[in-house]
Amino acid sequence: MSVGVMVELKVEDIANSIKKLKKADKEMLLLLLSGEGREIAGRARDIKTKKVKPLTREETFRDVL
Repeated sequence: MSVGVMVELKVEDIANSIKKLKKADKEMLLLLLSGEGREIAGRARDIKTKKVKPLTREETFRDVL
């Protein structure tokens, strides 16, 4: 047995809600909608669990300029 729910949303209401988001929340929404959010979340998890070591600023820009 399944139950269905019908939700009616106006595009203008969604747009206004997005406009009210903080910058960080808008960036997260963009990542989630673009499909890159899962990959980035996985990378963050790997860093937190010390599975990988992130590059330092010096390592990142070592040979630049």
